[in-house]
Amino acid sequence: MTDLTAAAVLALVERVGGDATRVRVESLPTDSAHAAVAGYAAEGGVLTLRGTDVPAVASAFAHYLHAQGRRVTWEAPRLEPLWESWPDAAPTQLRTPFAIRYHLNVVTHGYSTPYWGWERWEQELDWMALHGVTHPLVLTGYESVLAETLRRAGVDDAAARAWIGSAAHLPWMSMGGMHDFGGPLPDRWDERRIDLARRILARAGELGMTPVLPLPGGHVPRTVAGAAADEIEWQGWRTPLLDPASPGFARFLTLFLDTQRSLLGDPGSAPVFAVDPFIESLPPSGDLADLAAAGAGVHSAIAAVHPQATWLLQGWPFHYHRGFWTDERVGAYLSRIPHDRLLLIDLWGEHAPMWRAGMHGRRWIWTAVHNFGGRFALFGDVRGLARDLGELFDAVPPRLEGVGLAPEAIENNTVFYEAAADLVWGPFDPDAWLVDFADQRYGVADEAAREAWRLLGSTLYGPGRTRSIPSPVIARPWSAAAPFATQRLAGEALPAEPTRMSANIDAENDPAVLGDLPAIAHAARLLLSLRGRALSRDSLERDVIEVTGHVLAQTTRHRIRGALAAFASRDASVLRRHGADLHDDLLALDRLAATRADSRVSTWIDQARSWGDTADERDTMERDARSLVSVWGHQSSGLHDYSGRHWAGLIRDLYARRWAAWIDWMATAVEQDAEPDEATLHRTIIAIEEEWREARGSVDVSSDDPLDVAAEILATRASLPSGSPPRPSA
Repeated sequence: MTDLTAAAVLALVERVGGDATRVRVESLPTDSAHAAVAGYAAEGGVLTLRGTDVPAVASAFAHYLHAQGRRVTWEAPRLEPLWESWPDAAPTQLRTPFAIRYHLNVVTHGYSTPYWGWERWEQELDWMALHGVTHPLVLTGYESVLAETLRRAGVDDAAARAWIGSAAHLPWMSMGGMHDFGGPLPDRWDERRIDLARRILARAGELGMTPVLPLPGGHVPRTVAGAAADEIEWQGWRTPLLDPASPGFARFLTLFLDTQRSLLGDPGSAPVFAVDPFIESLPPSGDLADLAAAGAGVHSAIAAVHPQATWLLQGWPFHYHRGFWTDERVGAYLSRIPHDRLLLIDLWGEHAPMWRAGMHGRRWIWTAVHNFGGRFALFGDVRGLARDLGELFDAVPPRLEGVGLAPEAIENNTVFYEAAADLVWGPFDPDAWLVDFADQRYGVADEAAREAWRLLGSTLYGPGRTRSIPSPVIARPWSAAAPFATQRLAGEALPAEPTRMSANIDAENDPAVLGDLPAIAHAARLLLSLRGRALSRDSLERDVIEVTGHVLAQTTRHRIRGALAAFASRDASVLRRHGADLHDDLLALDRLAATRADSRVSTWIDQARSWGDTADERDTMERDARSLVSVWGHQSSGLHDYSGRHWAGLIRDLYARRWAAWIDWMATAVEQDAEPDEATLHRTIIAIEEEWREARGSVDVSSDDPLDVAAEILATRASLPSGSPPRPSA
């Protein structure tokens, strides 16, 4: 290991709160059976870290901390109090067969990271290193490279800025899903983003990572594509497509790569590029020869500039549109791409794995998507994750090159992501791991915390929980019926001729959703007992707030069902009483969320506005940020509340108002002895949504203690379940 890479490790140790002057870094050779090897030992206050590369050494450091009962996470990015000595630890070695450890999804850069500055990105890069990441996807700056490429291709500046649109929606523009929505970006956006992207890429390189850079798949304005160019469609947007087999596509990609090099720097001799021409859209032609030419065209255009580059292709379309993507068509599309130049992602590996069918004979990596849209949901099958990754670790199926995490949003369900990172280095017993996680999570060995995580591990994170448990709070009332069952499972395969549908999901047919609430509420009370003892107060607050919020949100199902029953029996007074109780529940949830900055919509808004220099720029940034977490796109796009959150301000000013309008609409019809007019409800709901989208600012900051508010809700909310919770298995 060079002095430079050793220095990167020591700087990482310092940033997370350790004394790097008492840390030694040593190089380990690779062995034929493993892609990476790491290890640690500590004696006399000196910690020795060893590894084959920086991510391996950083992983060794993380595992040393785990052995000392500590864990660096999103909620606890630094060791507090700072560590000035390193407790003794026997020599320990780690090994993994996974050469690639991938991180992030294209759309994470919309649902989580669009407004991050360097401080937050630096923290995430440290998190990646400690979690063994070798290949992070970096979308930051892509839009600035594309804008300059379009200008060099003859598109005027105003048209290029209009095409790119909203900062929050850049991921979908980058994959050809949409364009000309929101924006324009601030005048200094490109200057600031290029500077940020360069810093991200430089730090990733220092930490031994290979950044994955996105490339355009041919989705360009009509003035570039030509009048006769085909279009692809997604959620109502139609996007012109340069034929990937055409000379025009090759010229445009060459221009983009040249621009990318000049703005972001040299990507190296063997870069990895992400290109997804048809992520959730159908190709213009299903003809086998056309598909083969399209795949070959993308590869050839990349190889003409970077002969040793790898094309990283999400396998998502082959699942999502499997009615179109038959084995024959997938085979044709990949047929003319050399095997050593393509890497396929089995994207939703924890729920809908493709690899057992052979991954079309290609090199591949396994990833977990887990979260869709950043919607509030506490879930994740930790035991299933341990089973699946344990199988891959032990068997190493043919052509498997690595594993990773590709969530649509991060900073949620930390237990799932921590488990996935640990499983890279070998199988574990999930029950024992959860006990250790409880100690590490709060920095204290406490039986109450352990019992809480046994309960959570048998309910929210229990077997089969690969799909989210949706929050009824976020559901969009649209008729005199429960709004859950008619809304599709986001991510499930679509029919060959898809219709546009909303993206919330139904849990009314799962008795465990309500049946588990007593155990989950008991877990929240157990965690509350750690007040004053937990070293990581942020982790404790986050868990208590989210678990309590889950229980309160799920019990609103009783209010909604009661209102519908009262409507069916034509009892307006009872209907309005259920509506008042529902409103009180929503305000209580809003008050709970307001106690933490990470669950206030004002935090999201303030981050967006910080990128603008003028009042108009700041207002535009806010409108687009509000769009993403509410209507998402156009009212006709069918993605309402796909990114709904349990955020103060959003609950009070959007969700509660929609539910109140729904209650009043039904009650008024009963009082007038009339049938409710759905068109009237639709106009009212749309008006509420558009008013919220166009609003500015959110007064949602509370100085109340989060644990006090959670304790009050758990003790006093009449809707909460009571009784003895079931005991988890030991």
